[in-house]
Amino acid sequence: MHILYEIERLSTCGGIEHMLTDKANYMADVWGWDVTILVLLEDDAEPFYHLSRKIRIEYLHIKSSGILMCLQGLWKLNKAVNRIKPDVYVTVQTIGAMSCLLRTHKVPTIYEAHGIRTCMQHPLAMSMAEKHADIVAVLTQNNAKRYAKAKRVEIIPNFTNMDVVELPDYSQKRCVAVGRLDFEKNFSRMISIWEKVHKTHPDWVLDIYGDGPEQNALQQHIDSLGLSNNVFLKGRTDNTVEAYLSGSIYLMTSHFEGFPLVLIEAARCGLASVSLNCPDGPRDIIEDGKTGYLVPYEDDDAMVATIGKLMDDEAKRQSMGLAAKEASVRFSRQVVMNKWKDLFESRFT
Repeated sequence: MHILYEIERLSTCGGIEHMLTDKANYMADVWGWDVTILVLLEDDAEPFYHLSRKIRIEYLHIKSSGILMCLQGLWKLNKAVNRIKPDVYVTVQTIGAMSCLLRTHKVPTIYEAHGIRTCMQHPLAMSMAEKHADIVAVLTQNNAKRYAKAKRVEIIPNFTNMDVVELPDYSQKRCVAVGRLDFEKNFSRMISIWEKVHKTHPDWVLDIYGDGPEQNALQQHIDSLGLSNNVFLKGRTDNTVEAYLSGSIYLMTSHFEGFPLVLIEAARCGLASVSLNCPDGPRDIIEDGKTGYLVPYEDDDAMVATIGKLMDDEAKRQSMGLAAKEASVRFSRQVVMNKWKDLFESRFT
């Protein structure tokens, strides 16, 4: 079996790049399949995530921008697919989505929709992928409903290859959050919520791991609220397991989430999560009241109360954390990759 992936860059530290790399490595190293990755844009840096030496990378070196970039990309993509002749072609980003309409090959084609359709840029490209890809693969039940015109929709979640034996110390008075410090993750709201939490639980601490463009603004927000001794921007970490295990509750306040791996990783580490019920991912991961809590998106006061309730109950933190760890097995690498294997080997029959 020969699988061909398309992506704009491999040197970027992002969720799409991470998942594509993990899947490609599994196919090549565990199944012994042939895997080729087409990198569309000019990208001289090494892949950010470790890539198996068995995987072939081809760079198309598209240098133009706007419409010219798209046209050049579509022409080069079609030429490459026709030359490589894979068994299945998988595209994950905008130019590849457009190629579903203008393809000159007959290779079975999957468009992977990693984001939430209503929050994604380039709606025209999404419409092209929806109508002309052989399969649209989505991460959540809710997002699947947004591709009503697709020939076929498959729901296959992301996975984590994190295997953690240890459990957190549930007596720790520490909450943890992990993510890029940008608009989507909405850490400014988390900090504002924490100001209210701090009034009733002043001995608790919030650690936020990650870097990004909002780092300075977030630090100023922390300082302005007088929380510099209780909320800490820890920066990016190479040991996320240690970061999760340093707390006893995981928090999320994102504007939107396609499928937040951090919630799965937190669960693998035995943490219950308290998350705003943003579209779409949290509700597909958290079993409300069992492995964590989903809080109405617009209700900051409910978020404050829910966090406080869990802070006050160490036994609940432990029981929910253990339930989260047990439930996270459905997002293990082997379980999810077997779904991909069944799909690829069927050739979409």
